[in-house]
Amino acid sequence: MQERLNFFLMENNLEQLKLLRTRVKRTIDGYSATLRELGRLQEAHQQLRVENQRLEEQLEALREELKTAKLAQALNGNSDQDPRQMKLQINQYLREIDKCLALLNRD
Repeated sequence: MQERLNFFLMENNLEQLKLLRTRVKRTIDGYSATLRELGRLQEAHQQLRVENQRLEEQLEALREELKTAKLAQALNGNSDQDPRQMKLQINQYLREIDKCLALLNRD
């Protein structure tokens, strides 16, 4: 009787061990898949950050282009822009030019 009970317990333990092994394998497989997905998402995130930076730079360039166009239009007298605002813009451009000249003269 004891021998049968031991056999039953051993068989039960083997079944539990097999079940546990299967669960561990599934967990490891799931973890590996999650790591691969994380890597893919991190790469996509980096690509989106680069694209966002490019678009921000493009937006800033377009803003500057718009300012220049408005200033040129105002200088031609084809604008309803405030003369005071126009003078401020010209002064800003002159300061930027002065900074550039100072940097060139420093070298």
